[in-house]
Amino acid sequence: MPVQAMGTYRTSDLYLSAFLKAKGLRIRGKNQTGNKFIFIFEDRDDREQLVREFFNDGTVSITVFKSALQDLKTMIYSS
Repeated sequence: MPVQAMGTYRTSDLYLSAFLKAKGLRIRGKNQTGNKFIFIFEDRDDREQLVREFFNDGTVSITVFKSALQDLKTMIYSS
């Protein structure tokens, strides 16, 4: 479930995270609770719109999305 906190946006949704990263949101880090990872992004004025876009079949270059997804997986597996 996505959560917002003081200038950051947090979500445990891997595909939403990849979409946001592909759309240019900067990752500040990650937290791990048990087996669950939460990605922390710098919040932006258009972030809410991007989340809606994701859940309404938003599009992004597959190459950029794949690269973003791989970066996130690398963050997970390097823990």
